[in-house]
Amino acid sequence: MNECNIQKIIRVTKALNDFWLNCGGWAPESAYELIQEARLDRQLSFAKTLPEYVAIFDEDVEEAKIIMGYATLRGMSESAIKLFLSAFIEDYLKNPLIDKKSNKVIKPKKIGFDSLISLYVKHGDSSFEKYLRRIQFRGNAIHHFNDREIGKQCELVEDIKMFKSFLLAVNSQLPYPDGHFNPENA
Repeated sequence: MNECNIQKIIRVTKALNDFWLNCGGWAPESAYELIQEARLDRQLSFAKTLPEYVAIFDEDVEEAKIIMGYATLRGMSESAIKLFLSAFIEDYLKNPLIDKKSNKVIKPKKIGFDSLISLYVKHGDSSFEKYLRRIQFRGNAIHHFNDREIGKQCELVEDIKMFKSFLLAVNSQLPYPDGHFNPENA
């Protein structure tokens, strides 16, 4: 994998973090509040671990590294979708998910990954569904009592490349006030 792919993920993640944490004043107050609660800094921290999953794994830790790589991609993808929903919170609230027990709206930060995928496929870009379902499944291998197919390191590397495409797709759908700011250019 080309190192510049990972560096691009890191730069775009940092630009998203820097921009969206300072979206007050033009974004709806409800979006601003949700994003202020988010730990976008952790998203950047996780992005900086991606080079670890490209270096050839030692055989005795290969499975653990693959699983950790997929758990990282799962978490980063989940966070990207939550940012998407938070940016469009007013649209989400027109037809939100409702907790069946309390009959209250489920905020984006409380939505499980399976439902997040469904929402993103419906309101974002459906072409990433297969990727999102794969990393969901493989990332869940972190729970060791379930036997799951985790794939090979070369597949993880391909999914890191796919994450870059996914991240750029999410970004391309986000609203920006001046039309000039675009983390994709980071």
